[in-house]
Amino acid sequence: MLCSCGEDRTYEYLELTQENQWIFDTMKETYLWNDSVKKPSRKNFFAVSEKFFSSLLYRGDNFSFFTDSATTTSYGMGYAIMRDPTGTQRSKNYALVLSVEPGSPAHAAGIKRGDWISKIGSNSITTGTTVLDRGAATTVYTQKMELDEESMTYRWTGSDTIKMEAAREATPAAIHLDTIYTQRNRKIGYIVYNRFTPDGSEAFKEKLSHFKAEQVNDLIIDLRYNSGGSIATAGAIAGMLLPTDVKNAPYCNLQYNSYNCDKDTAYMLNGTDVFTPEKLYIVCSNSTRGAAETFIHVLRTTLGYNNAIVIGEQTYGEYVMTEKIESKYNFAINPAVAYIGDNEGTMYLKYGITPNYQMDELANYHSIYALGNRQEYMLYNILYHIANGSMPQNQPQQASVAEIRMANNAKGIMR
Repeated sequence: MLCSCGEDRTYEYLELTQENQWIFDTMKETYLWNDSVKKPSRKNFFAVSEKFFSSLLYRGDNFSFFTDSATTTSYGMGYAIMRDPTGTQRSKNYALVLSVEPGSPAHAAGIKRGDWISKIGSNSITTGTTVLDRGAATTVYTQKMELDEESMTYRWTGSDTIKMEAAREATPAAIHLDTIYTQRNRKIGYIVYNRFTPDGSEAFKEKLSHFKAEQVNDLIIDLRYNSGGSIATAGAIAGMLLPTDVKNAPYCNLQYNSYNCDKDTAYMLNGTDVFTPEKLYIVCSNSTRGAAETFIHVLRTTLGYNNAIVIGEQTYGEYVMTEKIESKYNFAINPAVAYIGDNEGTMYLKYGITPNYQMDELANYHSIYALGNRQEYMLYNILYHIANGSMPQNQPQQASVAEIRMANNAKGIMR
C-alpha cells in the first residue's frame, strides 16, 4: 500500500504508525519483561493502539493495562455478577452492587450497596460486561428480593427504574468510612480504606490519632476493595501502626529490568508511630492487590500472625508494580515495570495472601448490609471474634464458586 513506482513512503509509514511506534519503543525500554517484546510486523503497527499494546504483553502478564479518555471515567460502582439468585430464571444474570463511590454518578442516582441490577439501558447483564463501569447517561433497572417465609425461598418482589448521569472522571476517596464501636467494654476502630494515594497518609494519620485519643483497643482496616496504589504510602501507614523499635528497617524491594536496574529501590519502615492497636484485623478479598498486599504482609510479619489477623478471601497476588506512562496521543500505557519483593527480595506476593480465616462477603448474598452496619457479614464476624475469641459457629451457607461469577470489584473506579 505504501510503495508505488519505487517511491520511498517510509516517512508516511512512520507518520501513520507513530502512536504504536511510541508504545513499542517505550515497552522495549521500561517493560519488566522487555526481553519478551518482539518487533511486530509492519502491518501490525496499524492496529488500534489498545490492541497493539495488548499484543506486546508477556503471556503471564495480568497486570499491565491501557487507559484513555474513556477508561478513566466511571459510574462509580463495584459489583459481583451471578446467575439469578432466586433460581427462577437460571439463564439470567444479575449484578449485585457491593460498593458505591461517594460523589459518583451511581451515588447521585441513589444506588446503594446490596441493590440488584437486572438491566442497564438496553443491555442485559453479562459476565465480562463493561456497561456497568462507564458510558453515557442511562437508565438502571433494579429489583428487590424478599424471603417467602412459607416456602423459605427468596423471590423477586418489585422493581425500580433509576436515572443515572454519564460516567465521569473517577477520583475515589482513600478513606471511604471510619467509625468506632464498643464491644464488651472494648473500643474498636474501623476504617474502610480503598486506595493508597500518594497524599493519603495524612488523612489516615488523623484517624489513628483520633482512635488513640478515644482509647481504642483494637483496629479493623477494611481493604477488600483496595486495588493498591502507592507502595511508599503503604509503608508510611504501616509505620504509623508499628512500635518504634521496628523502624528504619527495609520492608519492600522493587527490582526493575536490566535496562533500569539503577532504579532498584528498598523501601524503609520509617516515620513516627501513631497508634499500635492491641490487635489488628485486616479484611481482604480477591480484589485486594498490589500495595495493599505489601501492607498486609509487612504488618502480619512484624506484629505476628496472631496479632495481625487477616480475614476474607485469598488476595489477588499482584507481585509487580505498574507505572502510568503518559503519551502525547491522549492515552497512557500502564506496564508492569518492577517486581515487588520482601525485604530479602523474595517474590512473596505471587500467590496472594492467605487469610487466617477464609470468608466470602457473598456467603449470605441475599442480605448484603451497608458497610459499617454491625450486621454486615465481615464486620459481624470480626466483632464476634473480638468479644468471644472465636468465629461464629453457625455461619451462613457459603455460595458455591459455580453459582457466583465475580466481576472485577470496583472495576474502573479504583485504578
